[in-house]
Amino acid sequence: MLQQETIVHHEHVTVMPESHTSDLRPGMLDDIALMLGRQFSVYNAACQSALAEKLGIPLADLKALELVMEFDALPTGQLAQLMGISSGGATALINRLEAAGYVQRGRHPLDRRMIVIRPVEEQCQHLSQERQWIAEAVMLMARRYDTTELETVHAFLAQCVRTLRHDTLVWLETRSAHHDDH
Repeated sequence: MLQQETIVHHEHVTVMPESHTSDLRPGMLDDIALMLGRQFSVYNAACQSALAEKLGIPLADLKALELVMEFDALPTGQLAQLMGISSGGATALINRLEAAGYVQRGRHPLDRRMIVIRPVEEQCQHLSQERQWIAEAVMLMARRYDTTELETVHAFLAQCVRTLRHDTLVWLETRSAHHDDH
């Protein structure tokens, strides 16, 4: 479902004129899609597993925490959707994260009936510090590129993230509306 909506959404993304892309080596765009679509996901999953082990928390808890940190305030039902677990499973997971001090529950600002999960900044800083090695690795790799090249890479990745975030939110809202109808 998400992939279909992503494809539809991407039709609205501004693309470079053909003259700029025609000189790309054959397969380069396929390689980029593979890197962004599968390879980063695979290696991020491996990093998440190692970090969860280091922190002594279940991998599912770390994944949930990173989702909450990314979205800042996530309704319980949407966290369950993103994790692919039942609402009962999400409640148990949130209970563990809350007991450890990583998240807190609160009411949704627009719909007071809905519970949202928010990260506890002080506790989550530790997680960000554990990921500091990524920033250091990026800084080392960045030495190979000039400012213009880095600005181009940053703009490209930022647009990819914005598009993925938008498509994810649309998917979550569509799923929520679909489940509310049943």
